[in-house]
Amino acid sequence: MRAELVRRMTKRTTTLRRLVAPWTLILIATGLFQLFRGAPVDAAFFLCIAALLVADAAGLVRVAGTGQPRLAVLLGAAAVLGTLLVLAPRHGAVEGLIAAGIGVSVLLFAWPSHDGHTDVPGVTTEALRRAAILWAAIGVACCLWEVASFLLGLASPEAAAEHPSISLLLDPVVDTTLGRIVFIALWLLGGIALLRRGRGR
Repeated sequence: MRAELVRRMTKRTTTLRRLVAPWTLILIATGLFQLFRGAPVDAAFFLCIAALLVADAAGLVRVAGTGQPRLAVLLGAAAVLGTLLVLAPRHGAVEGLIAAGIGVSVLLFAWPSHDGHTDVPGVTTEALRRAAILWAAIGVACCLWEVASFLLGLASPEAAAEHPSISLLLDPVVDTTLGRIVFIALWLLGGIALLRRGRGR
C-alpha cells in the first residue's frame, strides 16, 4: 500500500515537473505566439509536442525513446536530408516536412526517461540541470527577440524593416545557394554534435 502511494506521488511529481519544465513552457509559449501571428500549422506542431511531453509524464501515453544511431548513420542521413533541404524551395511544404521529420526524430533519440534519469554515460543530474538552464535561457532570449520584432514591426513595413526577426537577418545568407549549403550543414552537424555529446565519457 505504501509502495503504491509512493509510486503515485512520484508520478504526480514527475508530471508537474514536466509541465513546468522550461522546455515545455517554451514550447507552449512558442505555439501560442505562432497562433497569434497567424501560423496555425507551426502552432500545432509546437503545442502537440508540449502536450505529448505532459501526457507521457502523466502516463496517459507511453513514448519509448529510441537508441541513438551510429555516427555513420547520422552523417549519412544528414547528407541526404541536407541535400533535399538545399534543393527544396524555401518556405515550401517539402522543406517544412523535412524539418519537422528531423525534429521528431531527434525527440525520439533524446526523449527523457520516465524516472527522470539519463542513460548517457558521464552525464550527471547536476550537468543536466546546468544544461537545462543554459538552453532555456537561449530559448527564452530567442523567443523574446521574435516577439519584440513582430510587435514592433506591426506598425508599418518601415517599422518591420527597422526591427527584423532572426529569420529576416539570415535571409541574405540563406537566399544564396552557397550560404544555404553552409547554413544547413552547420545546423545538421551542430545537431549531431549535441546528440553525441557525452557518449563514451
